[in-house]
Amino acid sequence: MTPKSALRSFMVPLALVLFLFAVWAAQATATDESGYPKTIVDSSGREVVIRMPVERIIVQSGYSAEAVQALGEAEKIVGVTDTIHKRSEIYPALKDKQVVGTWNSFDYEMIGELARQGDTIVPNIIVLCYSYGTSGGKSYAVDSFEKGFAPFKNITLIGLDFTNPENVTESMTKLGIILGKEKEAEAYNQWYDQMVSQIKSAVKGMPLKKVYIESGSSTGVSELTAYGAGSGFSSLVSMAGGYNIAKDLPEKFPKVSWEWVITQNPDVIMKYKSADTLGWEKGPSRDTLDLEKSRNEVLARAGAGNIAAVKNDRVFLCFSEMLYGLDNAVGLAWMAKLLHPEADIDPDEIWQEYVKLMNADYPDDRIFVWPEE
Repeated sequence: MTPKSALRSFMVPLALVLFLFAVWAAQATATDESGYPKTIVDSSGREVVIRMPVERIIVQSGYSAEAVQALGEAEKIVGVTDTIHKRSEIYPALKDKQVVGTWNSFDYEMIGELARQGDTIVPNIIVLCYSYGTSGGKSYAVDSFEKGFAPFKNITLIGLDFTNPENVTESMTKLGIILGKEKEAEAYNQWYDQMVSQIKSAVKGMPLKKVYIESGSSTGVSELTAYGAGSGFSSLVSMAGGYNIAKDLPEKFPKVSWEWVITQNPDVIMKYKSADTLGWEKGPSRDTLDLEKSRNEVLARAGAGNIAAVKNDRVFLCFSEMLYGLDNAVGLAWMAKLLHPEADIDPDEIWQEYVKLMNADYPDDRIFVWPEE
């Protein structure tokens, strides 16, 4: 064998080795960069597989929409429910998105059209739904949509619970994994945990205040809707240094009479009102006139004057949206301040921090509690 032929016989296998190494390195890099498929267990206990990076999102839950926005992915939302669409002050980034149904009923055919790219549905689209936890292996919301989405094999249905405060950070972590925004999710979770810790520390050691929480949708004083154990509001009361008088009743949203409330003699009464706007316009305004009318209805109920909350002027109307979703740290701050006015808590300051975190164009000069503290 000549020196040249020997060199060639050595170079051929070396070239093959280098080529195979380059192919392996490229494949390894691609795998490392993509990390797909990803598998998570959503808030309703369903195993969900994400097969490729998410490029399109449909949201049934406004609280999930807030979470997507907090992760910097709002531009990927292509469809919303009508409740989100008409609340343009609360969800300003979504006011021009396509409406694909109501909070409890999707237009599946429309979603199918939105999902198609050409003649097929590429599996880069997800639908984020409410999930209120599980009951007998079934969630309270997301499972009700599974049949409707069954024909659309490449649309991934995911339930996340941003309504109950104890599940917010876990749901944010899961959404961060789904969208490839783990660092952003962790940044929000650290902020949230810090705010909650500060509020709990501010009320630590203070006497528990008995609290009655009433839904603004209640009709008539013989059947009022309260918030029992398992509801997000009840959890916040406990975190804020209060005792929910309805927490030992069997239902999550029990019906109670006004006479029962009188016998419980709460220290603070909170009635929650929803609105399509972000809170209410400062007074004097039509909003505050309506709020005062609602508050006076409570004060005028038979026997109200015998309740400690009425005697001590601790009856409040509260904006319901601040108790759900990513901003429930703000709601917790307000609740703690209403229960313990002497506590070193500034809800407005926490609200401003949240606004910066969301980088959203929210209206200025709004109130979330009436009367103003």
